[in-house]
Amino acid sequence: MSDPQTASPSPRLVEDFDQTLVRLAEAPAFSKYTHQSQLLVRTAKLLKAPGGVAVLADRADGFDAAGVFAGTDWDMPAGLQPALVGPTLRAGGDSATLECLSELRLLAIAEARTAHAGLSAQDARAFLAEAMAANLDLLFGEATEASRERSAADSARLHGLFDLLAHRLGMGLILDRLLAEVAEIMAQRPIMSDRAVALIQAAGQAITETSVDDSVAAVARHWLSAVEAPSVLAQAEGDGYAAALAACDADQLAAEAGVFGASMNETGLVCRDHAVLVRHLSTHAPALIPAALGCSTIGQAAYAAHAPAIGALIDQAITPDTAYAIYGLSRLLGAGLVFQRPVLPGLQRLARLALHPDAVAALLPEAPADHERARTRLLAGACAVLGQPRGVDQGHNPTCQSARAISLWAQNDPGYLLDLIASAARDHDIVMDFEGQVMHSAGLDAGMAKTLHTELDAVSRLLTPHIDRLYVEMGRRTVGRLGDGHRWVNPEMHGWWVTRDFAALIELSTNAITDCSGFLRAFCSAYHPAYNGDRALVYAQPCGIAATTSSGDWVGWHAVAIQRVAQDGTGAWRVYFYNPNRDKAQNWGHGIVTSTYGNGELEGESSLLFEDFAARLYVFHYRAAETGDPTRVPDTAIEAIRAAIAASWGKGFEWHER
Repeated sequence: MSDPQTASPSPRLVEDFDQTLVRLAEAPAFSKYTHQSQLLVRTAKLLKAPGGVAVLADRADGFDAAGVFAGTDWDMPAGLQPALVGPTLRAGGDSATLECLSELRLLAIAEARTAHAGLSAQDARAFLAEAMAANLDLLFGEATEASRERSAADSARLHGLFDLLAHRLGMGLILDRLLAEVAEIMAQRPIMSDRAVALIQAAGQAITETSVDDSVAAVARHWLSAVEAPSVLAQAEGDGYAAALAACDADQLAAEAGVFGASMNETGLVCRDHAVLVRHLSTHAPALIPAALGCSTIGQAAYAAHAPAIGALIDQAITPDTAYAIYGLSRLLGAGLVFQRPVLPGLQRLARLALHPDAVAALLPEAPADHERARTRLLAGACAVLGQPRGVDQGHNPTCQSARAISLWAQNDPGYLLDLIASAARDHDIVMDFEGQVMHSAGLDAGMAKTLHTELDAVSRLLTPHIDRLYVEMGRRTVGRLGDGHRWVNPEMHGWWVTRDFAALIELSTNAITDCSGFLRAFCSAYHPAYNGDRALVYAQPCGIAATTSSGDWVGWHAVAIQRVAQDGTGAWRVYFYNPNRDKAQNWGHGIVTSTYGNGELEGESSLLFEDFAARLYVFHYRAAETGDPTRVPDTAIEAIRAAIAASWGKGFEWHER
């Protein structure tokens, strides 16, 4: 975290706020409202300015006396509820501004700079701790459909508030929640683990600055060791770890390999020293590579069958800067991908590729002329995406279609994905057919993302602009056709394995929900094993959902992929799906909360009860020849899902029934 008190807003903004606060304090009761409104305008400007939240915090001990909250819901802090802080802040407007001021007033009470009847300093600290713990996404940013709808200024304001609270009160207040959040994130096994690492580092800082329970501190140190140095030797040697490995005997090296492999398997995290170890073993003790990679039985067999090629891949792709790819390489081997003909040759081709200058800049923006480092990053990124196909995410970009495409190709057609990567890297262009017409991405205008936020894995940084442009162009070529364009775009873009029959809930000509019951019956009879003849899904299939807030309100349309439908440990039927959002554990409102572990999810999967998933679905593909009888689906089940749609995102649409 950055120190929120190091920056300073313009003196004019501070002076305007101070003068308005004085006028409010001096105003008679009948004119307080006018001055309150003026104060909120100036507060909003300060909240958006660097260092502005600290200026407000320093004045918060005078807010009550001036009448900042007089006549509002925030007038009596003892009656406020921490659970309402997040929803109010996210709603925006004057209520969000007042909420920010309320949190700063509570901070002043917690720091004993002011007092308020009925609320002790300890009570104020407890309130703020609960509010912080419930809104970690506002302190450590996450990328979801709802967060992307929030303006950059609003995001900066909310982050600035919670950053200041964390610095003033200390992260020790919410250490338990920090560690729980780390566990939830890493259960999803993302390729990009920066947010988890930031949480771990904050937890590490907390245990050095405050006194915490020994068991909690032990959990924090366990996570810290995973991102810093899992073994005793690595912890002791620090920067001298490579030299220490050179002095190890065979038994010591075996012990190191076992510790690092086990740590990675348990946490999903990899540290720089892990790359140092793997590179050393590749040269001096290659038989220990499977242990250092934490390989499964299949992974061990895959390595044994292709040891020289895997060794070369390690030398070319794994460095301390690309250590994250060790996990992907392990999972690539564990999935037996090296036994698929295109995979190893495809990776070897990337290792020898002459990169286009624009591709180098995309892969390595900090050093756009360093072709060798860019090639290393590309090869490492390819290993990560192939090994963690559901760990791909769209970051802060409106490119869920592109992220889903990369994930689906990695799962269903890895050879084709490697071809696309090679083409984009070599030519800064990829070629696709749309209904027999050839399209070059290099010749197309920008797609959904006019400017790409680059906090993405290497393959996504390279491919997303190309896929995004092609997706938009394919959509443009379907304009004027009867029906949703995804009917034609998805099979053409993703591949032959996308089933060709298609159902849509929204009628585009009227933007209305049409034949909801028929749509739901079609989905149940195509995907639910109880109604489709117990047919399992062969290939993961693209579909579209209505993205919603935690209140169930419609945000927009979002691309996901159905991975499978299966029973969980309780016997309930669930849809297991891939969500391109970085944080896959989300609250979609009205009790629909996506699960990422504990209900039979594979790495990177989200899941919902079948009915809950259906209540957010709006388009899907299926194979009509392999569905059950729609009339067998009980009317009560259809009506329950239909009611859930009507009560949430569907309330903003007209309904046309057949």
